[in-house]
Parts: sequence; C-alpha cells; structure tokens
Amino acid sequence: MSNHQDFNVIYREYYPKVFRLCAGYASGRDEWASDVAQEVFIAIWSKLNNLKDPKALPAWIYRITFNTCMKRLKDRKREIQSRDSLPDISYSPEEATEANEMLKKVYRALEHLKVDERNLVLLMLEGVEHEDMAEILGLSRSNLRVRLHRTRDKLKKLMENERL
Repeated sequence: MSNHQDFNVIYREYYPKVFRLCAGYASGRDEWASDVAQEVFIAIWSKLNNLKDPKALPAWIYRITFNTCMKRLKDRKREIQSRDSLPDISYSPEEATEANEMLKKVYRALEHLKVDERNLVLLMLEGVEHEDMAEILGLSRSNLRVRLHRTRDKLKKLMENERL
C-alpha cells in the first residue's frame, strides 16, 4: 500500500472522518482541526509502507489521529478559544441553524468529558465498530461496553444541562 494512488484514495475517503475527530478535540475550531488533520495525513503518508494488513487501515488511521491530537493538545497546553467556527454543513437555513446549535452543544459537552470519554464519543459519532473501538483504545470488549454505557449516560446528562 505504498504508492501515490493508494494514498490519494485513502485521503479522499478518510479526510472528512479525520477532520471531524480533530474538530471534536478542538471544540469545532476549523483552523486547528485542519492543521492537525494535515499533520495526521503527513504521518500516514510517511508510515504507509509500514502497514502490513490493509484490513487494519481504519483502526490504524484512527490511532494516528488520536495520538496526533493528544500530542498537539499537550504541546499547546492552552484552552481552546473559539466555539463559533463549526464545519460547514449543507442544510436548509432552518435545519442548518438547528444542526449548528446541536453541534455547538455537543462540542461544549465534549469539553466536560475526560479524554478517554471524549475518545469514545468521537468514535461513536464516526460509527466505528465496537471491535475496532476496543482495538484503537486498547480496551477489552467487556471493558469497552461498560465505558460506553457510562459515557453515554454522562453525555446525556451533560446535553440535558441547560447551561450548555
């Protein structure tokens, strides 16, 4: 899986997913998410020859994304400033307003979760299979189920909070 054409296919397929995961860590700040997503794809490009099993590609990409986001957050050690800039979503004006408000609320709720809980939520939002989630996060499947349940409950309570 090392040629230029393979990378282009991977980039087109996974960039939106990687960007959304990065945006989840950046509370929707597009500039930060875009920078980190580009950093992720530089890492993918440089390490693509090391991927032995093409079936492991999605989990491999998510792991690189998480590691890159965590590294960036640790390096900066500062609060994420803007919550107003969210990825463009094509809806009717009424739907767009409602969707943007919901996304803002989700991003605000994510800020109140621990990093491992945020990882779970972002992977759930991406529709990652439980088996892949367990592998990405280094958890057993039973431990993953327990954490998913607790994190869903916590997120639900946060989302019901009127102050978000």
